Amino acid sequence: MRITDNAIVADFLTNLTRSRERINRLNVQLSTQKKLQKVSDDPIMANTLLRLNVDLSRLDSYKTNVVDGKSTLKMTADSLGKVSDILQNVKGLLSGSTSADPSFLAKLSDQMDQYLNMSMDIANTQFDRKYIFGGTGTMAPPFVSSGAPQTVTYQGNADAIKFQVGDGISSVVNVSGAAAFASTGEINFTGLLDRAAPVNSIVTTTVGMTDGNGVAHSVLMTMQKTGANSWALSPAMPPGATDATVSGGTATVTFDPATGALASIVRGAPLIVTPAATPTAQATSPMTIMIRGTGLSEGTPAGGASTLTGTHTNISVFNQLIALRDTLRSGAQPSADDVAMISVMQDVVMREQARAGTLSTNLTTSDEYLTAQREHLLDLRSAKQDVDLTEIGMKLKQEEVMLDAALSAAAKIIPKSLLDFLT
Repeated sequence: MRITDNAIVADFLTNLTRSRERINRLNVQLSTQKKLQKVSDDPIMANTLLRLNVDLSRLDSYKTNVVDGKSTLKMTADSLGKVSDILQNVKGLLSGSTSADPSFLAKLSDQMDQYLNMSMDIANTQFDRKYIFGGTGTMAPPFVSSGAPQTVTYQGNADAIKFQVGDGISSVVNVSGAAAFASTGEINFTGLLDRAAPVNSIVTTTVGMTDGNGVAHSVLMTMQKTGANSWALSPAMPPGATDATVSGGTATVTFDPATGALASIVRGAPLIVTPAATPTAQATSPMTIMIRGTGLSEGTPAGGASTLTGTHTNISVFNQLIALRDTLRSGAQPSADDVAMISVMQDVVMREQARAGTLSTNLTTSDEYLTAQREHLLDLRSAKQDVDLTEIGMKLKQEEVMLDAALSAAAKIIPKSLLDFLT
């Protein structure tokens, strides 16, 4: 087969073009440090890189949620800490109100009003243009003051705000105002206990209450006589009830042997009623309740049997501060039970502050896991798409040497034309 000069020239030019294309591709890879410049270079590898980029984008969105959640929870914990400090100041104020001087009590009333306004401002804190204590109701102030006499009502809800922080994993990033400031109350007992009843005599009553999610619960309260003029109180759920659990709420009640009036009530831990798990969209708030016996006495009942009735009342932090302010303003001194209720409320606020800290710690753990995942994906993507600069440099040098050699050989093989001699 005869190979013409034109065929030789054509083949040379084709190979020369391919060599320069390889050199150009290697130069581009060297400058971009990426193996793939377009999908057609390696469709399978391009699909793998696309999938890795999608995974990295998803992780980045999770990390953004973690950062936002931690910031919100930090603001929440700081706000709850400030309210706890205010309640501590309130206790100090009440402990110092031993004088019955009306002008002195009026000054204390003014100070109480300032504490009320400060705590209301904190409870209506906005962060990132959202109210942090309104549950999922983030666009309106959760606590609203109205009426005469003044009353503060909660306009938010007890729902949990959840951010997705992983594939199929979400984390709560809020503490509702219902849990922090409106989940306290009291059970006030009234009735006449039989002074002549033998020791270990028992009288019971069922107290109804409604939790922050609007669910009604009943608690069985038992009063057992333990000695002369002394009775022990303990709570329990009614037989077969599974809607809540109870803890605390014990008390020892003693009566004046002469008059039968309530002499003292020694409380254990406050009664805590914890509703059973609700749907995942709801945040169940335990109810923390102080035991009181304002209408309780001991004597000889007309019918011969003891009577006992308990009434539950929800009391928010703000309405308790209003009541204390108005009591001082009227010239009266707060009772020991008033101070005890503030202590209960402070404990609840501190409990929710600790809960905010726990939620933030959970987010930190999630963030560390997401960071590790992201580093692994970045390493994998780098292994798939990043070039070995040493290898590319060697290949580029080889291609350049081969191109120079081809040009030198072509100068000797390709025949010269008349035009070459003329130039």
